[in-house]
Formats: sequence, C-alpha cells, structure tokens
Amino acid sequence: MLNRIWGIAFNTFRESVRDRVLAALIVIAILVMASAKVIQPVALGEAEKIIKDLGLSAITLFCVLIAILVGGRIVYREVEKRTIYLLLARPVRRYEFIIGKYCGMMLVLGVSLVLMTAGFYLVLLLTGVKPEPRLLWAVLMTGFELAILTAVAVLFSTFVTPIASAVFTFVVYFIGHSTQLLRQLAAISPAPIVKFIGMFLYYVLPNLNNFNIRGDVVHNAPLNPLAMVLSIAYALVYTFTLLLIAIFVFNRRDF
Repeated sequence: MLNRIWGIAFNTFRESVRDRVLAALIVIAILVMASAKVIQPVALGEAEKIIKDLGLSAITLFCVLIAILVGGRIVYREVEKRTIYLLLARPVRRYEFIIGKYCGMMLVLGVSLVLMTAGFYLVLLLTGVKPEPRLLWAVLMTGFELAILTAVAVLFSTFVTPIASAVFTFVVYFIGHSTQLLRQLAAISPAPIVKFIGMFLYYVLPNLNNFNIRGDVVHNAPLNPLAMVLSIAYALVYTFTLLLIAIFVFNRRDF
C-alpha cells in the first residue's frame, strides 16, 4: 500500500514541478521579497520589521496560490485525461489514489516553502537584517495551514472543475481568516436564521487565523507553545477529516 501511495505521490510531484504556473509563482514570490531592497531607504526606521513581514507574507500568499491553482486540478486532471482508468485498472484502491495525490501536492508545497524561505533569508542577508531562526516558526505554521488548504483543494477537485475548485478553495481560505466576523455577526444579528448560519459556518469552516503568528514573530512578541501545539493538532484532525470526505466522494463517482 505504501509503495503505491508513494508512487502516486512521486508522479504527482514530478508532474507538478513541470507546471509553469508553479515556477512562475515561486519566481514572483522571490522578486516580491527582493523588492524590500527598494523599500528599505524609505522605511523610516521600521525597515527590519517591514522586510520580515513582507517576506513572511509573500511566502504565505504565494504558497496559498500554489495550493489553490495547482492543487485544485490534480484529481480532475487525471479524470479529464482519462488516465484515472489506467490507474484504477491496476491494483490501486481509490483511497490510495486520493492520499497519494494529497501527499504529492504537499511535497510540492514543502519544496516551494523551502525555496521561498531560502530566498527570504538571502534577502535578509542582502538587506543587512539579521536572519533570526524564530522566523521559521511562522513558516512552520504556514505549512500546517497549507495542509488544511490543500486538503480542501483536493476535496473540491474530486467533483468540480479546476476553475470552480480554485474559486471554492479561495472562498474557504478567505472565510477561514474571517471566522471571528462570522461569530460576531451571529451574536449581533436579530434574525435566527442568520445566527444559525453564522455559527454553523464558524464551527464547520477551518479557523486559519490559528496559524497566523507572523505579527508575533516580526515584533518579537513571546510565542505561546501550547497554542501552537493545539493548532497543529487541529490541522492534523481537520486535514484527516477532509481527506476522509474526499475519499468518500471519490468512491461514489462512477469510473
């Protein structure tokens, strides 16, 4: 089983790294970080914080775009090209296919994170900013945020087109960073239906703000280890649940 999953994951990784969208996003991300060299002279004493925040934000943003644009079509592409029939004709179970695709996409994102982080640290060195190791905590938490988002993209990819998958995944990402607003809306709204919908979405959709510690890292605020551990556990459970749903949906499809 593990050999089959690894084979699917490796093929997914190999196909994805050939995607021009992936290469373009990584290059653009590094260029955005390098733009800190231009900002530095006009930062009015806040250059270090601005450069760090810009770099970490660029890493998060462009990795999210990779997860949405590349991850949203990894399952649908196999169906569209009809290669899914060849795969399932072999001794490959459908859950192995979904898990393999997810692992392959996470491998792509892991390599992208490493490349962008290396570019970020290079920019820090070139701008004379100390490349502190604590910045890596923000990158680590971004990785777990991407784990959830990739699972969302894979789930949508099992039953909708790549464009729809990208739109739906982006909506989940946007709302996932606005869950507190949903709770506040439910609290102040006099309409019972709005209260119900607001609280339902608050508890069902992922709370991605749990993984945003960029502000604390940039401003040298103390980090909460317990909160980070709980956020990581939350990411693992949520990702596992999404993959179970994706497997269930994929099993219901007729190939």
